[in-house]
Amino acid sequence: MAAKILVSLTARSARFALFERGALSRLEAYENGESAWNAFGTLLQQYADTPVYLMLDTVDEEYRTEILPHVRGSARREMLKRKLGQLLRTAPYRASWLQGREQGGGKRQDDIYLFLALNSGELLRPYLDHIQRLRAPLAGIYLLPQVSQALATQLKCATPGVLLVSCQQGGLRQSYFLNGRLRISRLTPFDPQGDMQRDANVAEYYAAEIEKSRLFLYNSRLLPRDVRLTVQLLDFDGKLTGLPAQLPQDPNLSCQCIPFEQVCATLGIAANALPGDSEALHLYLLGKYPPAVSLAAPQLTGDFTVHQWRLGLYAASAALAAAALLWSGYNLYRGYANQAAIKNVMADTARYRAQYEEAARHFPAAPVSADKLRRAVEITGQLKQLARTPETFMQTVAQGLNAFPQIQLDRMQWQYAPDSGAAATVQATNADANWRQQGEIEAEIRPFTGDYRSALALIERFAAALRSQSGVADVKITKLPVDLDSGTALRGSTQDNVETKPGAAQFKLKIMLKRKP
Repeated sequence: MAAKILVSLTARSARFALFERGALSRLEAYENGESAWNAFGTLLQQYADTPVYLMLDTVDEEYRTEILPHVRGSARREMLKRKLGQLLRTAPYRASWLQGREQGGGKRQDDIYLFLALNSGELLRPYLDHIQRLRAPLAGIYLLPQVSQALATQLKCATPGVLLVSCQQGGLRQSYFLNGRLRISRLTPFDPQGDMQRDANVAEYYAAEIEKSRLFLYNSRLLPRDVRLTVQLLDFDGKLTGLPAQLPQDPNLSCQCIPFEQVCATLGIAANALPGDSEALHLYLLGKYPPAVSLAAPQLTGDFTVHQWRLGLYAASAALAAAALLWSGYNLYRGYANQAAIKNVMADTARYRAQYEEAARHFPAAPVSADKLRRAVEITGQLKQLARTPETFMQTVAQGLNAFPQIQLDRMQWQYAPDSGAAATVQATNADANWRQQGEIEAEIRPFTGDYRSALALIERFAAALRSQSGVADVKITKLPVDLDSGTALRGSTQDNVETKPGAAQFKLKIMLKRKP
């Protein structure tokens, strides 16, 4: 935990302390004057760039409770600024403190604010001069009752109304809390060196002042008369045990004397960790539980804001450095692990290669060389790539025959070959773009009555029907039942070395299909 400079000021005294690692140290007390101012300046120089927390216990204070509409954002800021100007216009140090919301089903549940102010800055001026001159980060200016809020919260009184009473350097301090929230506070100055130090007078004086405060709470309606009030008296020296008997015997009033040891046990600290006085206790509370709001204007706490930003940047830089260090360590670890894995893989590879070579020496002699086997595999792949079936060709012919039932197919020859018409051969080629399906069919017209003119017309129509199919590139008539050459006599058949079948008109067609895209 970062160190803090804590200051407690009254009209008569000044006390300084350091708060480090959850404990007070270097606790010093001075009469409020030039010696205290110089000591404070020396302390700031010794602990440069350490946040300063100022706490005041003075009668120049004011408290106002207001109920305002529940709004947020800029509307809330403008509303509070305007209200502060109305209620505490002349106060040099002032603040608004949100205390909660009204309870009740029929109400709007408006916000409850406590407006508090320090009406005079004379007590602070010498200390603020040192702070501004040395550019010390001022964290905030607080009233002692604000700091008492943390103690009232920790004591956890069962009754809604609590009057916390303590003897401070500035006098008798009485702070009223309703439902655990500060409502008003009152300081009654007295001379700690006078007759009030005698036990009987002190108890009587306390009882009279407590009764005045109780009546004020009732008359101002800060405490409903049917609500029980508990007086919690900080009795650190054990001299006020008889005070409860001097208070009025009212069923709505009770008094608890709280010794120093009980307070330390409630706060969870050892009794020897603090001096046994209320001033040191409030300095500890200021360091451990700083109040939520400060009376200082933003221009006074600008250096503290810069200080907080700087600490945030340091923390972020440290976090990034730690993350980078961890990431670098992880990468280094992974690098070593990868290198080890690579070495293991290389060792396994060498071992497997040696085992293979040893086993290969005992293999029987292969009938062919490895190059020939590789070439055979490549040719097999090419054959699979170039493989075609006559299914498309046969479908094309069958579709044409279906339209001409008098034509009968005698023989069909099919091949997948280049456009040149050569037979398909297995070649090392990158593509078969110039290859296509083609073939020749031999057919005849049955029955045939000897009318060659009609037969030739039928053959032409058949060839045209085949040619009209979408997958056909070309159809050529390579042989007719008669030879149409003008120099040849008309005969029943022009087929060489083949006898014309009686009652049949034979012909041949060459069909070429389109290339596949």
